[in-house]
Amino acid sequence: MLSSRAFVPSPAVDHVSDAELLERVSQRATNAVAARAAETEFYDRHARYLYCVLVQRVRRPLALSGREVEDLVQETFFRAFARAASYHGGDAWDQDSQRRRSRAWLGRIAQRLLADWLAGAREVSASPYLETLAEPEPGPPSSRSPKLRLLREALDTLNERERDVLRVAALYFRPGEDHQRLPNDVSAELARRWQTTSENIRAIRSRATKKLKEYLATRLSALTEDA
Repeated sequence: MLSSRAFVPSPAVDHVSDAELLERVSQRATNAVAARAAETEFYDRHARYLYCVLVQRVRRPLALSGREVEDLVQETFFRAFARAASYHGGDAWDQDSQRRRSRAWLGRIAQRLLADWLAGAREVSASPYLETLAEPEPGPPSSRSPKLRLLREALDTLNERERDVLRVAALYFRPGEDHQRLPNDVSAELARRWQTTSENIRAIRSRATKKLKEYLATRLSALTEDA
């Protein structure tokens, strides 16, 4: 289980806003002690939440990168502290609004990290996005599972660009929910990567999804009939 750092934060930071904590972190060069206390307080406020969210949403695709949720949490905070000066608290003054804003910021950092880690992954068949296309096997899937084999075969019908777009979409979309769209900055990054437009990225995702569904529909039906 994830544990809090073994540093007891100074009372001086207990009631400081997240934006102020990160400002202190960004001033490490002038006050390392205050920056360390601010880091610890910020971590203690949000690490448990981030860990629980990532366990629920990305444990399976994360496994493709050979890392654990704990790795992603720690690296997320490392990157957040390195970029503390870029954080903007906005107009949120109440504690709940500040907390939501900070956690959304951490979530975006974690998503981008995971996208980077998965960029070289060859297998995306465990993606939660693909779970919406077929009934999952009970318990841990076997490499000999006919349904898993069909998913891999279906993915092999896609080109590298289509697989990449679906892999990234899996990080942002909730299984079973319709009419979801990638964040604008994510679409823009994919467009730069594949030298196309954001509008075409949406079209590529739509076509790739349709290909997978059509491939799986008839073959899963045949598996059911044979069973």
